[in-house]
Amino acid sequence: MPYVSKAQEAYFNVNRKKLEAQGVDVDEWNAASKGKKLPKRVKKTGAGKAGKKNGRGK
Repeated sequence: MPYVSKAQEAYFNVNRKKLEAQGVDVDEWNAASKGKKLPKRVKKTGAGKAGKKNGRGK
């Protein structure tokens, strides 16, 4: 699976040992993303706002 942003790519490579201990193959992610044009960051979506309508929280 390729990275979605340069920030994610940097995080994976900085925390390589921790992630590989959890079963993530960082080299596979690097290979899948090679040559892709990635944005610096990805904006958050409203997925974390479940149950709230119009900012009222009802």
